[in-house]
Amino acid sequence: MEDFVAAVRVFSQDKNWTELKEFINESASLISKNASKIDSAIAALSPVDQSLGFLGLILFKISLPNYGDFELFCNQMQQLIENGCNVQIQQGVDKFCHVCHFFTKCLIEQKQAFRGITLLKQAIEKIQKHSTELTSIHADLIQLCLVVKCFKPAMNYLDTTITEINSEHEKFDAKFFLLYYYYGGMAYLAMKKYENAFSFFQVVITTPALAVSHIMLEAYKKYVLVSLYLYEKIVPLPKYTSNVVSRFLKPMSSPYGELAESFVSHDPDQLRAIANKHQQVFQVDNNVGMVKQVIASLNKKRIQKLTKTFLTLSLSDMATRVKLQDANEAESYLLEMIEDGTIFATIDQQAGMVSFHDDPERYNTPEMLKKIDFEMQKCIGLNQRLQDMDRELKMNRQYVQRVMNMAATDDGKVDEIMG
Repeated sequence: MEDFVAAVRVFSQDKNWTELKEFINESASLISKNASKIDSAIAALSPVDQSLGFLGLILFKISLPNYGDFELFCNQMQQLIENGCNVQIQQGVDKFCHVCHFFTKCLIEQKQAFRGITLLKQAIEKIQKHSTELTSIHADLIQLCLVVKCFKPAMNYLDTTITEINSEHEKFDAKFFLLYYYYGGMAYLAMKKYENAFSFFQVVITTPALAVSHIMLEAYKKYVLVSLYLYEKIVPLPKYTSNVVSRFLKPMSSPYGELAESFVSHDPDQLRAIANKHQQVFQVDNNVGMVKQVIASLNKKRIQKLTKTFLTLSLSDMATRVKLQDANEAESYLLEMIEDGTIFATIDQQAGMVSFHDDPERYNTPEMLKKIDFEMQKCIGLNQRLQDMDRELKMNRQYVQRVMNMAATDDGKVDEIMG
């Protein structure tokens, strides 16, 4: 292994990255025979100056049946991520991402997920060309945030509009694209940002596919629940959704279809009956919490309809009309809805009455105007980015050639039919 380390130093000093990568690959059998010396060889290399060799040895190490001491492995990954040379890491970006995926798996298994959040943020920054580029490490970072229920670090990456995907030397696995949006949807659910969650789950479902993956199926189940929560129905999937996805998702998630049918009836008793009927399924899918929120949303929507009919109403009468247990439950719903701005009302607890009011917002305050301007600027920026991407696409040789080939094929078919 001394000769291997010496050779890595020479190649690194001369910056012969291509030859160094070939040398590391050719040394596979040598390293395998000296597996017990891998850690000492890693220690002999500088993560700053010999990052590519350092990475190569870690890659061999995690391919072994047992990667050894967890703390030592964490220390090695920390050195590589914090001190590794960006140029060298980008030369082996696919392998760097692979060891980060393995690192994430180990952190979760050892119940040390929190330790990896800052490191994976740094790892993403090392290989990103710009902040709107998606890498496969994004999915790992969001997963760690979900495990420890620490969502703020995830939001910095989820609230960014993705405009490009890092190909990772053509090794980017579509699985990580799906996981980024699936985990992102779950993070948004936890933060009660339901519109964002809905959009993320929809991206998973509508990603072009030849078969339904487990990730797509789980995303669809949550998509149904969020759709009911927001829109009182299952929002039809866009026309560009792959046929195989549209054909098999509903039969594979029939309990959710039944829940949706009972929701449309606007009968809380029927909805609760279906939820109880399929309780075990929802538990296995870890969707019990969201099912409860769907039931609560139906109650809230029924309360909202009462505001259009009554100016005042007793709490007990409201409980009867909405099919709640009692006046206390009705008051609990009202307080929550008043707090989040869903309705505008005041409660007279002594008299057991509620009075409904109109929305006091006139959309003419400096704060509201500032918010509207901020949203407009976001739309303008996104529109500009879309125009730039459209221009780039039109100048892409592969795209132009494919369009020309498709046009030629269509012309051939027309000639054949006319002939």
